Amino acid sequence: MAITIPDELQTFVSRGVASGRFRSEDEAVREGLSLLRQREEKLEALRADLQVGIDQLDAGEKSPLDIAAIKARGRAVLQARQETR
Repeated sequence: MAITIPDELQTFVSRGVASGRFRSEDEAVREGLSLLRQREEKLEALRADLQVGIDQLDAGEKSPLDIAAIKARGRAVLQARQETR
């Protein structure tokens, strides 16, 4: 398969190869496509989770929000991310 990319992306890829970040232009494109696939998979999972919630609401399955618990969970997620850096 032959592809054509815009000049600014070609420059980016060329710099990546020249710096040793990628072994070849093909590797750079493969990595870019891999990242795009990962992003799409995450979006698909998020959409599925949202649909579950929508379906539950449509079925009348709901409960009051516990704002303190939501904040605590968010803070825990952020803390875990910071610790893995």
